[in-house]
Amino acid sequence: MVRIQDHIAKISWTVADKILFLLYGFVNILQNNALSPQELGLYTLCNALQIFIFSVSDGFILQSIIVVGTDKEARGSINRFAVTWHIVLVLGASLLVFLLQAPFAWLLNEPRLTTVAAYLPLFCVLGIPRTLSLKYLMRDVQAREIFTVNAVWIGTMIGMTAWMLATGGLVSFEAMFAIAASGMGASSVVALWITRKQFSFRGTKHIPLREFFHGGIYQGMASLLGNMVRQLDVTVVQFFFGTATVGVYQSAKTLFRFFDEGFAAITSLVYPATMRLVHEERFPELLAMLSKMLSFSLLATLFMLMLTEFGAAEFAISRLLSAKYSNAVGYFRLLVLAAPAMPFVALLPVMLALGEVRRLLVFIVLAVLSGWTVLALVGIFSQPTLAPLGFVAYTIMLALLIFMFVRSRLHFPLSLLLRAIPDTLDFLGLLKRKSS
Repeated sequence: MVRIQDHIAKISWTVADKILFLLYGFVNILQNNALSPQELGLYTLCNALQIFIFSVSDGFILQSIIVVGTDKEARGSINRFAVTWHIVLVLGASLLVFLLQAPFAWLLNEPRLTTVAAYLPLFCVLGIPRTLSLKYLMRDVQAREIFTVNAVWIGTMIGMTAWMLATGGLVSFEAMFAIAASGMGASSVVALWITRKQFSFRGTKHIPLREFFHGGIYQGMASLLGNMVRQLDVTVVQFFFGTATVGVYQSAKTLFRFFDEGFAAITSLVYPATMRLVHEERFPELLAMLSKMLSFSLLATLFMLMLTEFGAAEFAISRLLSAKYSNAVGYFRLLVLAAPAMPFVALLPVMLALGEVRRLLVFIVLAVLSGWTVLALVGIFSQPTLAPLGFVAYTIMLALLIFMFVRSRLHFPLSLLLRAIPDTLDFLGLLKRKSS
């Protein structure tokens, strides 16, 4: 039986970690307000490219640290593969963008994208140690250490932001890049120190290179395709509507980070636990864990959606963002439509644990086609305010496909989606009995 109280320490550190990201979300709002939509749009495109490159490498390369890393005798071979090919892929992709900066800027009709392309390789170099180290910490479920690494990252960026706001220096893409690069560099140094002993290249078991690439090809393709909608939707917005619209759209995505970080926290807990329970064939416990995750998070997102529809989003955004980002209200209200589907997307690790990577890739292809079709139609019909519908269509389609499969494989009764209600009542009753 999976009991939350048995994992309260790790859950507490994970919650604290996500609180950091939510705190930085408010700092993001201050940054957005200080920048013009054009400058924010440029930084958004740079950040999206960096995240996309690292996400692709995570799917193709770094996932091997978790998937195969349970075999301690093979960790030397795994580390050699992960370190070498992560560096090759990340640097190769960022340098390719740098070399193609002129056609890149021409295609998206923004001359200053050459500057973005020139800064991208440095951004990626600074992030390589951090992303490698975090994967080791995730594999070993070291929640406190993950919190430490992210606290340095976010703390550095908050300090830089405060200094630039005080001196009036936060007015350009270059200033935002300096903030992000400083945080990334400081975080990487600390992450390397914490995980220095985990970078061992010794091991009695050797895994051939072809096995790594064969095992990672489907998951890598899934990550590449999925992030084309999640991250590179801003390039489509840039192509059709320009940099200023990207900036306003990004301000809405910043507010939507509440949902993103919440489900990132859930996935970081569910993934290693799912891998272990499937490996040990403890399916009743897996079903219990997943049903609790789905039920509680679904009710929470439905509640947030209801608040948004009753005007809470407009009230909050009008007070958080400056007038130049007033159109972000409409973007946010559309983005929130994807929130109730996100708990079902968080079931993705179940498909990985069950070895259904090919099927997952098919699901993601269908979802990506849905998202990009909607994005294309939004652009063709010149409806910039509907740009979030691409992400919404992608998320809902992927959620439906994953949940239908997991429900069939694990014999998941729909009634378990409501278990949060009796579980909460039982918990409150237990507290009441203890207090009396």
